[in-house]
Amino acid sequence: MKRKFAPILISLFITILLAVFINQLFLPVLNLKYFGSVLIILILSIPLSIGIGYSTKKTLAYLIAPSLIILFMLANMIISSGIVNNTKKRALIGQITAKDFSTDISPIDLTQIPVVDQELAQNLGDKKLGEQVALGSQVTLGQFTKQNVNGKLFWVAPLTHSGFFKWNSNKDGTPGYIMISATNQGDISLVQTINNKDVKIKYQPSGFFNDDLARHVYNAGYKNTGLTDYSFELDDEGNPFWVITKYENTFGFTGSNASGVLIVDPETGLIEDYGLNEIPQWVDRVIPADFVMKQLNQWGKYVHGWWNPSNKDVIQTTEGYNIVYNNGECFYYTGMTSAGADEATIGFMLVNTKTKETNLYKVSGSHEIAAMQSAEGQVQEKEYTATFPILINVDGQATYFMTLKDKKGLVKLYAMVNVKDYSLVGVGESLSKTKSNYIKKLKNQGDWQGLQNSNEEIKEKGIVKRIGSSIIDDTTYYYIVINERLDKIFISSLNMSNELPLTKEGDNVEISYFINENSSIDLTSFDNLELTQTKSESEEVILEENKELEDTTLTN
Repeated sequence: MKRKFAPILISLFITILLAVFINQLFLPVLNLKYFGSVLIILILSIPLSIGIGYSTKKTLAYLIAPSLIILFMLANMIISSGIVNNTKKRALIGQITAKDFSTDISPIDLTQIPVVDQELAQNLGDKKLGEQVALGSQVTLGQFTKQNVNGKLFWVAPLTHSGFFKWNSNKDGTPGYIMISATNQGDISLVQTINNKDVKIKYQPSGFFNDDLARHVYNAGYKNTGLTDYSFELDDEGNPFWVITKYENTFGFTGSNASGVLIVDPETGLIEDYGLNEIPQWVDRVIPADFVMKQLNQWGKYVHGWWNPSNKDVIQTTEGYNIVYNNGECFYYTGMTSAGADEATIGFMLVNTKTKETNLYKVSGSHEIAAMQSAEGQVQEKEYTATFPILINVDGQATYFMTLKDKKGLVKLYAMVNVKDYSLVGVGESLSKTKSNYIKKLKNQGDWQGLQNSNEEIKEKGIVKRIGSSIIDDTTYYYIVINERLDKIFISSLNMSNELPLTKEGDNVEISYFINENSSIDLTSFDNLELTQTKSESEEVILEENKELEDTTLTN
């Protein structure tokens, strides 16, 4: 009798050991709605079935458990397919609202344009870490996350362990994080203390054993919950947290939808569980980007159901996506194009990263890759490379903004490309110059919204009521309010006039600009009438040459 059951006991022992090993190594979701879990059950059933079959000497015993599991998997795969559930797949993204771009998207604010992309942030972060000789040998940089902290955009990355032995000698955690302004590559800080308290990142993806973030959460009671998108975010006081998306599959093994977030204190490991309607305001990312892109493509694919061999009315996302901010909210941006299309886009989507509210803006024109190539073509002799663009509103015009970088990854120029006509490109060494060149291109084509009120530049005199300045990406910008236009803020860079730093409240000035309805307007000229210094002949010649060079550049 003992010999008869010995194979079963041995196989059961092997199955239990294998289950424990898989559980702690792969951290599977213990839920039959997830394909990986059912696959593991299939694997575990094999040694147990062998033991039972060997003991009973019955061939059927070898096959019955694995066969039933395989049938269960096949049934769920069919349920997961578009043949059966194309309607549900198309509806996953939720309601899509068509909106008008020029009125719904806030006009451009030069101070909030993100000029630092993830690649540049990584390079700047590595350089900053390298300046800390002792620290640089102990830790490395984790993945950067772009986020809104107190109304400003930053790239933030934790310091993580550089290996097992470094973790073993620093089990209390790595000392802090690096944050880089997304709008000013010179604004980089290594944060190691907050309110005189040391910052420690104990639980992290580079931790080992129970210090591993995923294992810590898994063993804390979330073994049957789908978890993804482990993002490093800061609250409004600069305290770091891990934000992890909870999700569930709604039909078969697919239909993944976010159901809430876990917020983990990286020092203490404390976990707070939030539903979708309870998430703190400072959290930016709840819906994973891959969920959104997949659901948008399913919405576009199943427009006429599963059987649509001619791809009638089928649309899909363009290559790549980006994260943009509008009115303090975070959105995924991607263009939409016809299936198998060329360089054209029929519009674009903005999907709220927290609520998944989805808006469609029907703006036909070029897609992102074509715009990048157009920007690179403006300075093709320099062989600069364009970054993947973000979408901005420049005086009512849908516009791609990107940086142009050299082979070392350094930003050399900025570019704005019109979505409707990618031949309209403005390039400059500063943001204000880029925008000025771009608007002049639009003006020459008659496409600028400001031309509805005037075909010429407006020149007027006024008295300065307020003036202030800020430095953005090594360029000084001045913000001016005059008594005669209290509803407008006029913006100019130092490059426009050396009189700007000397200007004060009460001065009489003469300004030029194009009329538009925005509250902030870029100046095209500035003259302080209180300052009467005359320019030398050489200065006049240089100014005239620069103007001719600028005009030549704009017509090319």
